[in-house]
This record gives sequence, C-alpha cells and structure tokens, in this order.
Amino acid sequence: MVTIKDVSKKSGYSITTVSRALNDYPDISDVTKEKILRTAEEMGFVPNSSARSLVTQKSYTIGIIFQEVSGLGLQHPLFSKVLEDFKSIVEQEGYDVIFLSRRIGGQNGSYLQHSLRKQVEGVFILCADFNSPEMVELYESDLPMVIIDFEHKNLCNITSNNEDGVNQAITYLKELGHKKIANIHGGKKTYIGGQRILFFEQSMAKAGLEINPDFMVEGQFFSKEEGYRAMQEIMKLPEQPSAIFCASDMMAIGAIQAIMEAGKKVPEDYSIIGFDGTDVGQTIHPRLTTVKQDTRKISAIAASKILKMIDDKHKQPVGETIMVDAHLVTGESARTLRGKE
Repeated sequence: MVTIKDVSKKSGYSITTVSRALNDYPDISDVTKEKILRTAEEMGFVPNSSARSLVTQKSYTIGIIFQEVSGLGLQHPLFSKVLEDFKSIVEQEGYDVIFLSRRIGGQNGSYLQHSLRKQVEGVFILCADFNSPEMVELYESDLPMVIIDFEHKNLCNITSNNEDGVNQAITYLKELGHKKIANIHGGKKTYIGGQRILFFEQSMAKAGLEINPDFMVEGQFFSKEEGYRAMQEIMKLPEQPSAIFCASDMMAIGAIQAIMEAGKKVPEDYSIIGFDGTDVGQTIHPRLTTVKQDTRKISAIAASKILKMIDDKHKQPVGETIMVDAHLVTGESARTLRGKE
C-alpha cells in the first residue's frame, strides 16, 4: 500500500507538506497541491479514512434513514432515484453514505446512538416512521438533518408541491369531461397520505365537483397491491366513477391490473391518473398519465442543504420547508368523455 511517506519521497516535499496538501489546508499553494495530488494519483495513493478523521475531525460520512414499508426496499421506483442522486452528489464532495438502523452489534439501540457511534456528520431521512420515539429523539439532537415528505419545526423539510400537483390532475380530468372521480389514497395517518387527501378534496371543490364518499378508498402503503385491492372495491360499487386519481404510480398500476383482469379496459372504461412520474409508469400499456415529481431537484436541494449545514457547523434551520414543483405528464390512461360518464 502506498503511504504518505512514499508520496513525500516521490514528490520531493516533506511528509507534513504532503499531508496538509492532501487534506486541503489553505496554507499550501495551489501549485504545490496540484503537484502533490498528481503524484499521489499516479502512485495510486488511497487516504486512510481513520487517520483523515483524526486530522480533520471529520468523518466525511452522512447517515441515511430509509424504512420502505411496501416491500420494494431500494427497488422502489421513486425513492431509489432520490437516494441514487443524493449519493452521487455528496460523493462528489468527498462524502460517503451509510444506512442507519436501530440495531447495533445485534443489540437494540436507537438512530441517535447509531449516528453517534458511526460519527456521521449529518442525516438524510426519507420514508420513515417519522413520529416514532426513536425519530423524535434524533430530531432533538444537534445533528444536521434533512427530511423528505414530512414537516418538523426543527428540520429542513423538502417535499413536492402536492397541492398544485393534485390540482393539475383534477383540473385535467374535469377538462376531459369527468365528473365522477374516485380517489385511491394513501394512509390517512401518514403525512403525504393526509396531504393528498386534503388537496384532492380541495381541488374537487375548486372544480365544482362533488365527492361521493364511496369513491374515497384507502390504499394504505401506496403500493401496487393496495391499488389493486382498492380498485376491486370500487368496481363492486353500485355507482361507478369514470376516472380514478391514485395518490401514487404504484397504486395506479395496481388499479390498471385489477381493471384489465376484470375484463375491462383503460381508458375506455376507466381513466386513471397516478402521482410520482416513475419510469415504470411510462413503460406499461397504456402509458400512465401522472403527476411527475422532480426527484433530481429534490435530491440536489437535500444534498446542498445538508452539506452547507455540515460546513457551517449550524444546526438545521427552524421550520424551513422547501416545496419543489411537480407537473402533469399526459400518457394514454385518461380519455375524453363524449357526452356521457
């Protein structure tokens, strides 16, 4: 293994100068740094992360809390993209990421304990049990944190503009002539589930459309299976909707599957709109009309915020909520009604 001493000998600079150049100390000139870094790269020098942490008092590590309940895990078509982009951005700034759990060495612990033990410098939180005691304990710490799709007074919160996104979907269906619109929604007790139910109700009222209570069917975990089950319930109703707004693409895909297995068609018998804008929704037939979330922008903002908090050694801003625009993507799963429902 190539050492700092080897780089020193090869470059002609002292071990101290090489060490300070590799750790980007400001008292080393750019010319000297460039020569030393080029020599180190040519020799295949790999910094010792533990030694680097001792020198800089930085672990260059960001913890990630990700609890995906639908069973898809890291294959989730929405959150996998957010994580991939976030990881790519922070790695370009020299940071590594680790997934945090509540078990340490086979023993029950907490997210905060795991964060402190691994010396993470910040925590990126998405798809978690946001109100659990372990999460509340973490929120009350001084660790820089960014959280996706949840609001907390002491955190930097990032979410899509769900109000505008849902309104775009309902406005579009009304323009196509739909009046009887069902809603397959997420769990009422979840933040995003509650938000999208609220905005569906508001958007329907704004459009001058009545909501049939029977048309409000829960798909608790936003999953394909929940969408399939909810659509089966809808098809058993005495009165039928002409369109269904689903609070996620996965639920919309499940609903389409249930419709087709019942011998009916999309959009001829039911128009379907999803929410997320995942790639999988654009590969099915019919291609899904959906509200697309800007996962790349969400990831970029999250990475920028957490890196700035780490560099500035500031605790997360109080009550900062950032909303990212979403937009309707028209596919083939919604049709224009011709004088009837």
